[in-house]
Formats: sequence, structure tokens, C-alpha cells
Amino acid sequence: MVNFDPPIIVVGITGEPNPPKDSLCNILETGECVVNTVSEHHVEAVNHSVKAPRVKELIFSIEAKLVETREWESRANPGRKSDVMVILDGTTFWAREDAINDERSLLDPAVLRPVARLGGISYMRATTMMEIPRPSVDRPGNFSIGV
Repeated sequence: MVNFDPPIIVVGITGEPNPPKDSLCNILETGECVVNTVSEHHVEAVNHSVKAPRVKELIFSIEAKLVETREWESRANPGRKSDVMVILDGTTFWAREDAINDERSLLDPAVLRPVARLGGISYMRATTMMEIPRPSVDRPGNFSIGV
């Protein structure tokens, strides 16, 4: 998510786009997609290819419409496309009730327990949370720590 209003999502689809990956083909063909946030206990299921538009068991998903794509050329192999950036507009948000905070403004990472695919067969767990106070500026060049 790179913007809140409107909700803009950017997805990078790596690899030789010829032939393009199934995810990219589906987005280009339909102009729509679902961005699912995978939780630890579903990582095995998402490791398999499926045609379902949204995995109902997941804690958080975003339905989105295609805004635009941009292809990137390889620096190592000039003239060869190496990556596609997909810009999406989030249209519908799905969140499991127990994952939403009391103010209904944030998801609880302890409930979500997100997993990220790093590439190949490697995945990463987000297991630790931290809060860092943001610096405030009381005058130019003078920073103080505050919330």
C-alpha cells in the first residue's frame, strides 16, 4: 500500500515477462485482482496455485482494479524486460472482525501474523512488533523525540 486516499497498491512481478506469470496475465485480462495477506497458518495453502479470486479463510484481503502497468528493462541484459510494476486501486477491503482494533482503523499484527514470499521457495514471518516514537521539530534544525 503506497497511498491511503485513494488506496493505491503497487505490486512488482519479477521474472521474464515473456511468457508472463499467471498473476500478471489474469490482471491484464480482467483488469482486476485480489491482494491477499497471508497469515502463518495458511502459508502451505498459498504455496499452491489456485484460481480462487479471494481466499475466504484469510484474515485480510483487498479487491483491486488495475490502474496501469510499467515494464522494466534489465540492466544486465539490455533489451530484455525483467520486471513489471502493477499499480492497483483498492476498491473493497475484507478483514476478519477479530483482527480489527477498537477504533476500526488498524489491523492487529498479532492476529494477522503476516507472511511474505521472498522469492523461490523462501518465505518470511513477521513475528516481532515494535513502536518507535516519531521525532518532532520544534524549530528548524532542532529535533526532539515525541509521539
